Amino acid sequence: MAFTATGTHSAARPGPRAASRVGTEEYHSAPLPPAQEAAVLYAANLAAPAEAILKGLTRDPATRTNKQPWLMLFDLFEITQNRSEYEALSLLYTVRFEQSPPAWVGGDEAAADPRRAQSRERKDFFALKPNTLGELAPEIQKLVAFAESMGTVRIDFAKIASITASEAALLAAALQRLRRAGTPMWFNNTESLEQVLRAAFNERASDAIRSFWLLLFELYVLQGKNEPFEELGMEYAVAFEISPPSWEVYVNSVAQAAARTPAAPATPATHAAGFSMKGVISTASQNQFAELAAHAAAGTEIVVDMSKVLRVDFTAGAQFFEVVKAIQLAGKRVILSNLSELNAALLEAFGFNRHAILIRRKAN
Repeated sequence: MAFTATGTHSAARPGPRAASRVGTEEYHSAPLPPAQEAAVLYAANLAAPAEAILKGLTRDPATRTNKQPWLMLFDLFEITQNRSEYEALSLLYTVRFEQSPPAWVGGDEAAADPRRAQSRERKDFFALKPNTLGELAPEIQKLVAFAESMGTVRIDFAKIASITASEAALLAAALQRLRRAGTPMWFNNTESLEQVLRAAFNERASDAIRSFWLLLFELYVLQGKNEPFEELGMEYAVAFEISPPSWEVYVNSVAQAAARTPAAPATPATHAAGFSMKGVISTASQNQFAELAAHAAAGTEIVVDMSKVLRVDFTAGAQFFEVVKAIQLAGKRVILSNLSELNAALLEAFGFNRHAILIRRKAN
């Protein structure tokens, strides 16, 4: 792989060798380490092969104790909004390193569960799914024991593709037990379970299918969905010719306490990052390059906040390198801060660390 002053490369897909030319600097290097190769592939917008390399590194006995590919995978899954893979990797990471994984900070659920925004531990995740025999009942019992031992729980329903009436009754009773015990609960993929339950309804109401309705009522209570609860109640009254369950208020004490806590003021570190880059840094980012150069003219220490940069495109790498190099050669100290693991590995592959200090964002 050869970088040129315009950032082009000699092959259609970036190869595994480090740059032989960046701008006017020539040097020779060994093949890129696999993690940096994955970063280059991601920079070229080839997320799938990058993911394959990183997954291989987390499974290889020779490299699986190195946190870098794990953290790069977390970045990749969050950027691509692959929440299921992120959660699965989180469980493996916790077992491997005996510590909490990085908190998911993207999407609406960060607001719904305040602990994610606070980077608190997420060891209470439970993916409810059938066991190897296709049975859900034993897993529901495990869920209750797990939630009671942890004191809090986030339940993922994504793997429930079907449910029997008896399993629905058991799950409704389990959730009701946890709710009435005051257990703080959060939920992933409730919509998919609601669809499964709706599909189990039929025009002829009978005691055999009442448990599907009762479980859906319980889900609405837990999520505070009063209007859907009332609408379901009217359907239930017509279908069974009896009064529906009464609405109950569920209070998640952790979420309630967080809502009452005023937002923390901005830290000095937030203001220390004098220039912020964002989005995908590409050959169309001329304005950002020009603004960075203009900003650098006014000081001797140039701090660039990279936290909002999704990707440094492969074709723009050399151009970005030249901007940073020019600032450093003008006698200034350049600090690229809050780098994701993916972007940090890429910049190291380009040799940015010879002209700038690279600071990765804090994982937890």
